[in-house]
Formats: sequence, C-alpha cells, structure tokens
Amino acid sequence: MKCALFSGCRTGFDIPQHPKSAKAVLSKLNVGVEELDFGCCGYPVKEKNLDAFLLLSIRNLALAQAHYLPVLTLCKCCFGALKQAEHYFQNDRSKRVLINSMLEKEGLRYEGGVKIYHMLTLLDREIDKGVIKRSVVHPLEGIKVAASYGCHALRPSAITGLDDHPNAPTIFERIIKLTGAEPVKWSKGLECCGNPLLDKNNLLARDFVLKKYETAKQEGADIICTACNYCHMQFEYGRDLILKSGSTNPIPAILLTQFLGQAMGLEKSLTGIETAA
Repeated sequence: MKCALFSGCRTGFDIPQHPKSAKAVLSKLNVGVEELDFGCCGYPVKEKNLDAFLLLSIRNLALAQAHYLPVLTLCKCCFGALKQAEHYFQNDRSKRVLINSMLEKEGLRYEGGVKIYHMLTLLDREIDKGVIKRSVVHPLEGIKVAASYGCHALRPSAITGLDDHPNAPTIFERIIKLTGAEPVKWSKGLECCGNPLLDKNNLLARDFVLKKYETAKQEGADIICTACNYCHMQFEYGRDLILKSGSTNPIPAILLTQFLGQAMGLEKSLTGIETAA
C-alpha cells in the first residue's frame, strides 16, 4: 500500500519528530509514502472564508488524485478539514464548479472520491492487526496510557467517520493494545485540549490542558498519547506551565507514532524518544 503523506503545516518547525516517526513506523509496516506539494489543509480560515477553505483543502485532494494516491494525515485537525471539504465538494454543485475553475489555473481538477485516512483509521482498517503485532519487538506491558482523541476528527461524526461510536470511541485504544500497553478510562479523553482557544482566551486554554494533565494522572495513566499536531503542541505548552510552576512533575505526552516506534524498537534518531527497555 502507498499513501500521500499529509504532515500538516506546523510539523516542520514545531514537531518534526511527528512525520519522521510516522515514516519510520509505516516503513516497518510496509506502507509506502510519497510527499507531494501539499499546502495548508484550510482549517485556519474555515470560519472566515468558506471558499478559501475549500480551495486550499481541495487542492490537496486534487494533487493526490493526480498521483492516484489516498491521503494519509497525521493531524486530526487536518483530517477533519479534508473530510469536511470533501463533503462540501460532493454535495454542492456550485462549489464544485467554482473550485475546479480556480484549480484549472494550476492545471488541476478534482473529481471527488479520494480516500482520506488518519493514522488511526489506516492502522485500524487497512493494515492487518497481525502485521502490527509482529512488528512489536518491545511490548509495552505495564504501561498505562491515556488516549487524547482531539475534537476535529470526531465531529461531525457523520462526515469524519473516525469511529463507529463517536461518543464512546475505541479506535485509539485498539491500536494502543496492540503494543501490549493498557489504555485507561480517561474522563477527559474526548475533551478539547484548548489549543484552538490559545489566542482567543488564554486562561481558558490553559485550564483545559492543565485539567487534562491532572485527571490523566489521577486516573492512573503513566503517559498521555496524542495523534494530532495541535493537541501535541498544546500538551507541550501545558507541560512547560506545570514545570515552571514547580507544583508537580507532569506525566509525559508522546505522539502515537513515537509510541508505536518505541514498541517496534526503532532508534531514537527516528522517533525522538528512547527505545523501550
């Protein structure tokens, strides 16, 4: 299987370990990736200008279609944005005509129907679970994990389709279990990390992430696992706040691809974290 890897805008500067660890994990699972000339998913302008959002998002899908590849996203905001843009495009003829007229300037056209995966949906639906289990050389037994779902991949559920049970999803936990680790029941696992509020209401954004840290630790987690660029940046922000306060030592927050890479015995140079003992 081969996919067009959609890393997202922020990774190059803020979390380069995300695409790096993802490519290493995918290589172990015999999934090929191609990096196209992708731009922004459109998420930051979605509420300001719908046409601009659709043009940015659909351009990426048109590029993937021109290369006959499905799109694989690492960020749940990107995943949600691309899925919503595809929905708009398929259900509004006037938007299809408008967007394709603008894409023609680049020699592109989108016919619809490109498959859009998040790392979780690819692992859960397209890769044999036996293959994933056999790739685990350092089972993470005894580690309790709080899975942070993020908002934009879950809602609107009829469009994103991340999980068949959006109000009680288990897709993240199913992948965690393949490593030998134990998912914990986390009361704030589905709640917003606060990142979208950071520039609008800093105090509320701080409160969201600090409460997530607090409850994850109280409910028995050893680590928080993220699968979204924005969520991960917010947890790093929250960790800095906790360390500066000196009140407690926060539990680690690591990316799903790092977590899988650790279980697969991948080197720190590929994952950004030490291999499991």
